[in-house]
Amino acid sequence: MKRISLLKTYLKGSKKGMVFTFALAAISTISKLMIPYLAGRMINEIIQNGFALEKLSLYLYLMIAFLTLGVFTRYGFDALCGSLAQKIGARIRKEVVDAYLSVPISYIDKHTNGDLLLRLLNDTENVQNGLVVGGAAFFDGVVAIIVTTVMMFTLNWLLGIAVVLLTPLSLLASRFVSRFNAKHFKGQAKNAGSISAFFAESLSSSETIQNFNLQTKKKEELEGISDQYRKNVFKASLGASLINPSTRLVNGIINAILITLGALIIAGNWNLGVHFGIGDLTAFLVYASNYMDPFNEVSDVVAEMSFAFASLERIDSLLREPRDQRGGKKLPEEVEKIEGKNISFGYDDSHLVIRDVSLSLLKGKRIALVGPTGCGKTTLIQLLMGFYPLKEGDFYWDSEPSSLLSKDEISRKVGMVLQNTWIFHGTVKENIAYGNDCASDEDIMEAAKAAKAHEMILRLPKGYDTIIDDGSGLSGGEKQLLCVARVFCRKPEIIVLDEATSNIDIRTESLLNGSFDRLMKGKTSLVVAHRLSTIVSSDCIYCLKDGKIVESGTHDELLKKQGFYYSLYMSQFAHEND
Repeated sequence: MKRISLLKTYLKGSKKGMVFTFALAAISTISKLMIPYLAGRMINEIIQNGFALEKLSLYLYLMIAFLTLGVFTRYGFDALCGSLAQKIGARIRKEVVDAYLSVPISYIDKHTNGDLLLRLLNDTENVQNGLVVGGAAFFDGVVAIIVTTVMMFTLNWLLGIAVVLLTPLSLLASRFVSRFNAKHFKGQAKNAGSISAFFAESLSSSETIQNFNLQTKKKEELEGISDQYRKNVFKASLGASLINPSTRLVNGIINAILITLGALIIAGNWNLGVHFGIGDLTAFLVYASNYMDPFNEVSDVVAEMSFAFASLERIDSLLREPRDQRGGKKLPEEVEKIEGKNISFGYDDSHLVIRDVSLSLLKGKRIALVGPTGCGKTTLIQLLMGFYPLKEGDFYWDSEPSSLLSKDEISRKVGMVLQNTWIFHGTVKENIAYGNDCASDEDIMEAAKAAKAHEMILRLPKGYDTIIDDGSGLSGGEKQLLCVARVFCRKPEIIVLDEATSNIDIRTESLLNGSFDRLMKGKTSLVVAHRLSTIVSSDCIYCLKDGKIVESGTHDELLKKQGFYYSLYMSQFAHEND
């Protein structure tokens, strides 16, 4: 019942369509099942009175009518069922994407890309086909069973009782194997996510794998994952393949019993309250066969639905994940001060990566964060942007705690240039205008010129209309220039640079630094830099170590202290001289 309730949740808005689909299925099935009854009556008529076309024509016309009605309603059923499946699948995909965009970043971090993609693509497809189409087929089978039962009891109640009493053997065989399958289908879905994640990771890091000669190790890892997947698929497939043969074996035995009993009734002329002739036995055997066939079809559908329910549970676990709930307060047109007070944070409860950090960003001032790798610089920026919930403390935007501000409001104020560039498939123009739908061609060009990307863009085959993506051959520096142009185009009030030049050469860094200076001119800015020479002009430098601020001040003030910053600066200066 829990699974049925879960399915109802995702059928909202499609119930009328499902009812109409079921109605077409019922009409189609009833029309099909009326033909054996009429054919049996016609055989009795021929045996008793010979072949008289005028007496048989009524049966023929009725059979043709039911056949035509069944064909058209079956076509409508198939078409509507397919349309509903696509509609429900599209809605689930939309809800999954909405969930990915609104769940906390911590949820995304805990799951591999392959697993996330599997829920969006494979699991949604399984629900669409296995539950929607399979559910309609299941209903069709149930209708066939009910109508066939009524027709059998109409023809001969004794044989009808025999069929009903013997049928549970088929059901028990199907149910036993289906219960065995459920856990293996869940394991199969989980392993499929692991394989998708493995391939996604391997493709994204193919250069590193070849550089470190890790091909053999990766093959061994794949063999281990694939072997576990193979075992689960084998067990699930074995169980699924046993359902149909087992029910067909039982049905074959039942048919043999019915033929024998029916022959005895006719030969012995048993008085059962209704006339039962050869035509009736022929129709009854057709119904008996049809009575078993829906069980076979239902047993096949049950196997598919078991796999689909496993996928639905995976989707539902995502959609039930708590959303990133924040307040909806608005910020003033200009933010005078951002202040972090007693910030503490850990990705899990056992270890804090930010410990009691307090800092201030004043309007128009340039603030820098420095420290060794892993000290918490990038994490602090992510906390400022509201990507993760804080353990203790808060950021205050003109005295308003960030927990009361919407993400949209914070994003509207802040423009970020990160270490890793992001270029999507589209024109250069679309990439620069990303996040600013109101940008005109003039705005885009002005942003590119300000970022010193204009000349580089003009060298491309179609200039601003050139289609680009991450693999289009642009260098790291060229991609970063486009990212800077994107921020220029948005015209944010606050600029955040998170080691934006760490992956490029000195010459390109020099070019980018000029773009960054123009970008940050007159704006509040927060800079994380791996080369300390690039932040010497900052109004305040915060030095982080082990998640704590150990020093703060201007470049000259910190050098005079000859403390942690001094040691960092001198060691980097000595390294660069070497």
